[in-house]
Amino acid sequence: MLSLYLTAPASAAEGTADRKKSDSAAEPITLTVTAAAPDKTEGPENGYVAEESGVGTKTRTPVLEIPQSVSVVTRRQMEIMQPSSSSAALRYTAGATSERYGGFGDYLDMTRIRGVDADYYLDGLRIISNPGSWLPQIDPWSLERIEVLRGPAAALYGQGTGGGIVNQVSLKPQDIASHHISLSYGSFHHQQFGVDSTGPVTDDNSLLYRFTASGLDTRGQIEDSRHRRLYLAPSVTWRPTDKATWTLMATYSWEPDIANYNSLPADLLGLNNSPYAPLDRHKNYTDGHFADSTRRQQTVSSLFEYQFDNGWTFNSNARYMNVRSDIQRGVIYGYQLVNAQPWLKAYDELTPATVSTFSMDNHISGDIDAGPTRHTLLAGVDFSLGRLNNALYSVGPVLTDPYGPDYRPDLHPDFTASRAAPWREKQQFTRTGVYLQDQIAWNRWRLTLSGRHDWSDTDHDTNSYSPVTVKTRQTDEKWTGRAGLSYQFDSGLAPYISYATSFDPLLGSGYDGKAFRPVETKQSELGIKFHPEGSKTLLSAALFQLTQSDVKTSDAEHLGFNTQAGKARTRGIDLQATTEIVPDLNLIASYTWLDNELTQDATNRGKTLTQVPANSAAAWLDYRFDSGVLSGLQLGSGVRYLGTSYGDPANTFKVPAATLVDIAGRYDLGQLSSSLKGTTLAINVNNLTNKRYVASCTSAMYCFVGQDRTVTATVDYRW
Repeated sequence: MLSLYLTAPASAAEGTADRKKSDSAAEPITLTVTAAAPDKTEGPENGYVAEESGVGTKTRTPVLEIPQSVSVVTRRQMEIMQPSSSSAALRYTAGATSERYGGFGDYLDMTRIRGVDADYYLDGLRIISNPGSWLPQIDPWSLERIEVLRGPAAALYGQGTGGGIVNQVSLKPQDIASHHISLSYGSFHHQQFGVDSTGPVTDDNSLLYRFTASGLDTRGQIEDSRHRRLYLAPSVTWRPTDKATWTLMATYSWEPDIANYNSLPADLLGLNNSPYAPLDRHKNYTDGHFADSTRRQQTVSSLFEYQFDNGWTFNSNARYMNVRSDIQRGVIYGYQLVNAQPWLKAYDELTPATVSTFSMDNHISGDIDAGPTRHTLLAGVDFSLGRLNNALYSVGPVLTDPYGPDYRPDLHPDFTASRAAPWREKQQFTRTGVYLQDQIAWNRWRLTLSGRHDWSDTDHDTNSYSPVTVKTRQTDEKWTGRAGLSYQFDSGLAPYISYATSFDPLLGSGYDGKAFRPVETKQSELGIKFHPEGSKTLLSAALFQLTQSDVKTSDAEHLGFNTQAGKARTRGIDLQATTEIVPDLNLIASYTWLDNELTQDATNRGKTLTQVPANSAAAWLDYRFDSGVLSGLQLGSGVRYLGTSYGDPANTFKVPAATLVDIAGRYDLGQLSSSLKGTTLAINVNNLTNKRYVASCTSAMYCFVGQDRTVTATVDYRW
């Protein structure tokens, strides 16, 4: 006997109670569609702990019930640590290798998760970037939180790298008016301002607004380098009824100057048992008359949600993004011995690049009771299309003596001359996917089943240092999925096991102009989470094995290009702890162990990929005084350990480990005088001991210098 009942909307509390119900079942199997909480996937936060997240399921799901490792960097955590980029915000996150480009990391969000390049998202939609340009970047000032899902996410999000995703959640309009102004000054002539204002436009709160803006002007840690940026993010939310919500958002970022960075040969940085004296890391060994890099990006986004009377929810999210970067810079790639002394090989490069993309994701979700089980169902379709153009013009090399007074070259590049080597690429792509998910609750068991089918078409035109255009068309389609099972103990303990797959039809091409083959990923994961109900504690541990085919790696023979290896296998452990030890004393700690190996490759079989440290760990502790003479003071300190990694594909040398110390302090000046209410003074110091280190190398010719000590003072005013 099967009956179907459509019920009137219930309260969120009733939906939660229904979700926990499991101990009894009626004789007939009754299928009941009930109202669920609105599909607000951000979820509540308790201190530094995010209790719910939509990054793993696209529904509002307790972190304990997501059968994969999830970490969330909350707004409160970002306020004490003051990260300069999304990558910097992940310094204390398990599994994440952020800022692997050292002092240049503030301008590129290129995090690796479990040894694999992460896919960056903004409000649940992927940021599709041009492989030949500097990646789009979202200012953390405009973010509410940053969610990290470790492992393949293709079953819901479509084509991706398989290591994991970083979902940046924007600040959105609120129905309570609030305003925030921030001013900061620091090392390397760092000057920055931030503005954030939100509130209702109409008396009935049907129309809300938010305006976020920031400006940055700072020098780089090497001579003659500068970074300037203006970032604007207006948004408006319209609620015509109590069931419909429509948010329109836009961002505009203009960077008229982007600082250069020191990429130098390993032998000249004291690595690889080199007999040569290390170079001065603060000198700029590139052509100072040529450097002039800019980046401009614009986005327009639409987030629509409608709640039906039966409790089901429809979401339609869309974004248009356009990014143009003109990279005009000098680079150092290797050296040559002149009279037994190393002279640098200097080049000038011009790389104009554009990318225009449109993405849309539509899905419907709701809860169904079927006898003793509760099903949270999700069905959706998404698609994206885009056009990418980029070119590379290179002049050089010119030899310069890095130890002499005239260490900077002057190449006088003429890109119309025959010595300029042009390389051009154009791509157009369309991607479509359909997906289904069922989150099944029975007694204390939680079973998550996800499945998806993707179609991808890419037209690729390349001039690889030749007037002849090579035209290719690549068509791919693939099934991907995920299955995860967990058990929820009353104590807040939740062991789980999961298996997930993904595939990624890569954009871009290698030095030879041939389009990349799709990367396929498979992962098995066994883990456990602990979060007592209502507590400010979330502990997680995961053991995993991730295998990939056609892995993309840096091309050691051709500067600025990538190549594809064979198959890679990564085994590892990641541990994450976020807890309030005692009231106002918070701890964030993480540890990651990775055993990475190329299991199939013509040249480097058995070797480890570059920029993948075997061990990394971090711990942050802060305390807020809420009484006595120190009331309003918050002090924090952290230690980051970056383990050794191999510096070239052949594993001929290692990049040494480094231990870095960060400290922070904030004081509520309103404790001194009521006239200063809402004013906060903060001091942040990163790399307190000014440790000189190499962040990573992609080859013996291309290593990245770590970030020096930075000190920043910030004054915030809220009302």
